[in-house]
Amino acid sequence: MAIFNNKNKEALELGFGTKNYSNRVRFLGTDGKVNVHRAGMGIKNLDVYHWLITTSILSLVLVILSSYVFVNLIFALVYYIIGPQNFGGLDAETPMQQFINLFFFSAQTITTLGYGHIYPVGNAASIAAAIESLLGLLTFALATGVLYGRFSRPKAHLLYSNNILISPYKTGKGIMFRIANRKQYELIESEVMVTIALNNLETQKREFFNLKLEISRINFLALSWTIVHPLDEESPLFGLTKKDLAERDVEFIILIKAINDTYSQTVYSRNSYKAEEMVENAKFKPLTPEANKRGRVRLVVTDIHLYDVVS
Repeated sequence: MAIFNNKNKEALELGFGTKNYSNRVRFLGTDGKVNVHRAGMGIKNLDVYHWLITTSILSLVLVILSSYVFVNLIFALVYYIIGPQNFGGLDAETPMQQFINLFFFSAQTITTLGYGHIYPVGNAASIAAAIESLLGLLTFALATGVLYGRFSRPKAHLLYSNNILISPYKTGKGIMFRIANRKQYELIESEVMVTIALNNLETQKREFFNLKLEISRINFLALSWTIVHPLDEESPLFGLTKKDLAERDVEFIILIKAINDTYSQTVYSRNSYKAEEMVENAKFKPLTPEANKRGRVRLVVTDIHLYDVVS
């Protein structure tokens, strides 16, 4: 039976604690986000700016459109309560058509567009329109800041292999996964650190160990990078099978740091693998970059997922 080996290894504390949970946990999601929900603060827990910066483009577009429609509906209702007779040029026979026209008047006011076909008459209507104009200026200024923050934030768009493999390596075996840069900008001075989190069946505590890597730094991430941890006698995973690792609820936590040469700033990428994403006795298929007549190399980055099962 395989025994957990921590010979010459110093336990780490990554900030996730040493609690051994009854259910399986995943500290990092496949999107690299820390999989912890901090509760107890109620509405103070909300970080609207962070959510707007990190949410998907589709979610952001839906929020902007729904907010735009909602605000215009509210002001259209306010204008309707003030009275359609307080708006010049409001040519509508039915109450519904009056409300629709006031909705479009609100859309023109909040954007300070103002076609002039409909205009406020009297103090109440003018004050409401002035408040909406001010709200529109502030709202679009905030929206501009959010969009700038999203597009100006440097990122590392790394693609990770779908699986982490236990593969033949030299005279023994090794644990390996592959990464590639999905974008056309360059990542230089890339560094990687791999930490494992697993339950110690003897102490019933969760422990963290840094894994020694074959290569932990490269100058250019131009093609792909296969990151290898040799399963030798110094490895904390020496002698453990996939089944053993699953029993210990293992998680491979990956942190990659590089410099984005477009922004000349340091960027980070995180990912993790669980035992169910591990494949035993397999090796990655070699990538086959091709050079054209001008000497430019073409690489199909999605090929980093491909592997062959070996006996």
